[in-house]
Amino acid sequence: MDAATSLDSPKEDFHLGWRVTPLRLAGALTLLAVTVRLIGIEARPLWLDEAYSAWFSSQSWQVLWTKVPTYETHPPFYYSLLKLWRHLWGGSPLALRSFSLLFAAGTIPVVLAASGELERARPSGRSLLRAAIAAFLVACSPMLVLVGGEARPYPLLVFAFSLGLLGVLRLMREFAKGGPGKWASWLLLACGAELGLWAHGLGLLYGLCLGAALAPAWLSQPLRTRIARGALCAAAIVLLYLPCFLMMTRRAGDWGTGWLSWKPVMILQLLSLYTVPVEVLTVGSAVAALVIVLLFKRALQASFENPGWSGDRAILLLWWGPPILAIVISQFVLPVFLIRTLTPTLVPAALALGGTLARITSPKERLVLGAALVITLTPAAVQIALRPATEQWDQVAAFLDRNVRPGDEIWLYPNDSALPLREAGAKATMRGVPGDYPAVGIRGPIRAGSPAVVSLTADQALATARQPRLGAVPRIWLVTRQGALFDPKNELPRALAAIRRPGGPQQWGYINVQPYSRR
Repeated sequence: MDAATSLDSPKEDFHLGWRVTPLRLAGALTLLAVTVRLIGIEARPLWLDEAYSAWFSSQSWQVLWTKVPTYETHPPFYYSLLKLWRHLWGGSPLALRSFSLLFAAGTIPVVLAASGELERARPSGRSLLRAAIAAFLVACSPMLVLVGGEARPYPLLVFAFSLGLLGVLRLMREFAKGGPGKWASWLLLACGAELGLWAHGLGLLYGLCLGAALAPAWLSQPLRTRIARGALCAAAIVLLYLPCFLMMTRRAGDWGTGWLSWKPVMILQLLSLYTVPVEVLTVGSAVAALVIVLLFKRALQASFENPGWSGDRAILLLWWGPPILAIVISQFVLPVFLIRTLTPTLVPAALALGGTLARITSPKERLVLGAALVITLTPAAVQIALRPATEQWDQVAAFLDRNVRPGDEIWLYPNDSALPLREAGAKATMRGVPGDYPAVGIRGPIRAGSPAVVSLTADQALATARQPRLGAVPRIWLVTRQGALFDPKNELPRALAAIRRPGGPQQWGYINVQPYSRR
């Protein structure tokens, strides 16, 4: 109900034929967010990262919390929630992905409440318009739609960051009145920060930015009660995060050996994050991109119009803080810059755009920009929801089931390819190379950033291909994924070709299947 009351405004000029209330607005935009993400949710097989989620959530609690953290980058918290979810609804792609819809739906009311807090701090006189644009952008942002329909922890991270952001804005309003901040607001901030820390390996970036956004207002007046409550909240967050932090530090040794790379030119990817991705960029969506860029420019200008720390400046820090931290860490420590990990910053970006559009004085300009945004961005969101599968494991599985004969062997290199292939329904027996996932303890090059996924040296490839038992195997079907990354010199295909007769390869994007027959 706080979300509803915070959006009331006596001078509302957002009129339709029927009365728009905050509750109706929240219901309509939540329904829109869920509907867009439901489009095509079953049409694609689970890709590799989603197959990780399926596999981790299928493990026992003991394995999930003691073994998995030794080779998985992210904390086991999300996989634990998904494990509980699949106990209720099963492990189908629809069931696993629908868990993410809960967080996507929950984010919309939080964004509406956050918009209301910003309206209280700096009224525009058009609170419903402001809230509607912000929530619409979160509902139909192509990047949020893309990650919001997958069985990965990003929707949880977005929801957690939104909660923390709302807590920051409420506390800033309460500080401005001279108070220490209500315990409910401190709890909201703490829950959002803690959820984000446990949701993703880079949740620490978002926690630091939430603290930095609140600090100037928190320290503006040295009230003993305010300082004490903030210190207690920070201590609780740190203590609860400590086990997660220890898990991550034990895994930090091979982070730099992964596939993720960094070049300063990658900063340009932020343009597709905050506007429209290239894969859905059309004439219509280009209009949405231009409107967003125009509003971004005005939002940056508006945040510096008034002196002192304000909600607009806090939103600006929460918007640009995580990308800047990711860029600095990637430049000087190790690569962590990945666009999908920055999707939570679309929430403060949407709030900034909603406020900017609502403050435009010309009714005609507001109508043109708002209508252009809604009319052109909605098809882009639908288009990205209908995108074809980037990893067509269902077609690979069907091909193998048709062609593999009794006595043949299927080799998967790297070994984690078995996870999405099994989820796609492959019935044949498969063998991971150099060992089934997780291949912890097997020595070899680590090119995936995980000791569970090991590559082969040239000598290991020869030894693998020349095993005496393979003389009785009619054909070996080698399934490779991203060979240029995991086997840049084609060591394993060359070793097999030296002993066996290679057949014609079949390719699905960067997935390749090639048979090697006994001579």
